[in-house]
Amino acid sequence: MVLNEVYTGAGLSATMIPEADFEISQAFGTEQEDVSGLYLLLNSSSKDTLTWSLTNDTRLVVDIYKGCMATLTAYTNVDGLIVSGSEVTLMIKTNTANTIVFNQNLHSVLGVENTSGYGFTCKILSYGAPVYAPTPTASKVTLLSDNWLGLVNTISPPTVDAEMKQVNLALGGTRNFGFQFKGAETLGEASIDVSLNNGSWLYYTLGNLNSLTTTGQGTNTLNALSEQSGKAFAQSGITKIYRVEEGSLGNEKILPTPTAAVSTDLANYDEIDADTVLTYGFTENNTGDLPSFALEVTNQKGSLTTLETDAAPSSSVFTRIFTGCQVQSLALNFEEGQEVKATIGAVARKAHDSAAAYLPKRATTSPTDLFNYNSTANNNPYMFSDGSLKIYGQTFARVKSGTLTISNNLTPQRFIGQYDKTITSAHIAGQRTYELTMNLLITDMTVWTELRNQNETDNTVGLIELVFAKDGSASDKITIKLDDYLTQSVDIPFPEDKGPLEVSVTISARTLNSCEYVGRHVIQI
Repeated sequence: MVLNEVYTGAGLSATMIPEADFEISQAFGTEQEDVSGLYLLLNSSSKDTLTWSLTNDTRLVVDIYKGCMATLTAYTNVDGLIVSGSEVTLMIKTNTANTIVFNQNLHSVLGVENTSGYGFTCKILSYGAPVYAPTPTASKVTLLSDNWLGLVNTISPPTVDAEMKQVNLALGGTRNFGFQFKGAETLGEASIDVSLNNGSWLYYTLGNLNSLTTTGQGTNTLNALSEQSGKAFAQSGITKIYRVEEGSLGNEKILPTPTAAVSTDLANYDEIDADTVLTYGFTENNTGDLPSFALEVTNQKGSLTTLETDAAPSSSVFTRIFTGCQVQSLALNFEEGQEVKATIGAVARKAHDSAAAYLPKRATTSPTDLFNYNSTANNNPYMFSDGSLKIYGQTFARVKSGTLTISNNLTPQRFIGQYDKTITSAHIAGQRTYELTMNLLITDMTVWTELRNQNETDNTVGLIELVFAKDGSASDKITIKLDDYLTQSVDIPFPEDKGPLEVSVTISARTLNSCEYVGRHVIQI
């Protein structure tokens, strides 16, 4: 029998879902009077629920946005004016396929008794909010979950640990516990080991994408959606990149949903094609809130051809969605003769079990069909031989191996009123650290001199400059520059074989000077 089959590695897949601000009113709302933009209305029988018409292309994953924050603004339907004091941020208590329920009734927020004449704009904030996607199949539901993770060697999704509460009751008669229940769920850290072929992980680690320039874009533009499904569009100088995807009704949708203001500027967003080169500038985020993404992990029984999840316990396709993933640490490892590898440690906010009729990977069946997958040499990883390293104002040419580790020291926080003990309210970033370790052959005593130096080395002497460029190309490279660094330790051994001295050096940097990624990988924020 098919249902007796076991899950195997052949049926395992993991993809990324971008998390971004979701203008849900602009995506699913209706026009109100003469005001630009679209609006949602209150449910006729509820004071805390916004609703919209349910179609195949306006269907949400149930409870995927539970615990997320949303900003709302109320407008009157008489003159289209903002209601004074109505701009508020509320928590989403739950969501169905076509409703959102908030933790407060909107009458009290507005200070009025009857809101039947008001329309609401609603923006779900990005943390823990995977990007919605129209479904390609009627009566099914999906997310923008067809994003390729890159050359993944191993991946360990977050573990789910439930706190056990066992208590004795006042009535005796047994040495066993009288009652037990489960407390809050805690998610373990995800680990993703990749052969690095793009610089997207630097964005999620450092936190800010402050610049994007593009060259060689195609001629198609975002205001002409017909037959543009599967393509991405960007405007040089604007960091937001949009995708176009087709729904079950044959209508193309822009993802993430653009704001009303952006909707008037779509003609200036040009297609990202095979010849487009994207130059990203990353900077440090010091707010404590790092960008997040969702991780979709699917187990499927190998001989089955179905793509959608089915009902437990006899599931042939089992999908978990880990939302609110943020990078705890990133280790870039370069070793002689090998490709550059990256180990990403990520914490997650919630483990969401998809219900029946969910389409994992947006019904994609082949890795080559995933977004960001490229069949050309652009998929190749950076190699150790592609790299260069400068320290103390000079190029270190005899480095055998090294690791740059960036840590964010995230700590989980739980706040009252989250409405679900399985959700972590937030992860707050703590002390950021940069550490570079190297094994190298030395030709002079510079590293020893720097170890005894009591002052920081800064850009007046020379930055730490780490560069990886595929085949020396300027159109596919990563450049990281660090400032204000101290040589922390130098281990000079006494080798038994009397060969060359292989020295271990550890350097701690305090400041990011700049970080740039040039390539063809599309980063959606």
